[in-house]
Amino acid sequence: MADQILKELRDDPRIDDRTAPSVNVTKVIAADPAAPVVELTVSAKVKPSDADAIKQRVLDHASALLAAA
Repeated sequence: MADQILKELRDDPRIDDRTAPSVNVTKVIAADPAAPVVELTVSAKVKPSDADAIKQRVLDHASALLAAA
């Protein structure tokens, strides 16, 4: 999951390419296998005006990946 999100961030032209983005899965809670909770730590340098849109894109992508699993 982290690798796929990281690839998406690297491909996004709004991400500052001088500093590499990073994505880490910091915690997975699978008390209910049908609805696991995944904690991600995402770091990327972006313009403040793009931050909310990029955050939403990462959340949407993570949700889609979990739904497909």
